[in-house]
Amino acid sequence: MPQQLWVNIYDVVQCYGGPEEGGWYYDTGTPEWSVTGLCHCPEDEVGHTDHCPIHHLLTEAEAWVAGFKPGYLEAFINGDPDEAEHQGEAIYRDRFITVETHRGRAYPEHRPHYE
Repeated sequence: MPQQLWVNIYDVVQCYGGPEEGGWYYDTGTPEWSVTGLCHCPEDEVGHTDHCPIHHLLTEAEAWVAGFKPGYLEAFINGDPDEAEHQGEAIYRDRFITVETHRGRAYPEHRPHYE
């Protein structure tokens, strides 16, 4: 049975959560590219074949992020990932491609906090 899937590209940023327990970090994800396709691949098949629209969307997504270089952000205040200065400060940025059953959604819904 065909399944509607989404190929999503997320802008993933690692943020400083706080100094507790020697410092902790969390990821935020913002969808930058979200395209749907109808997959006809058998459920027991690993990956998507050349005939599957999802395979072609993944190839397109990889081309879309090809020029992006992940790394520490220049705006990071002191540039030392072991000594971030502000809670919620963005430290590192990357791109992530995934296949999901829904359009890309920003995460997390709420900023995590130390308990």
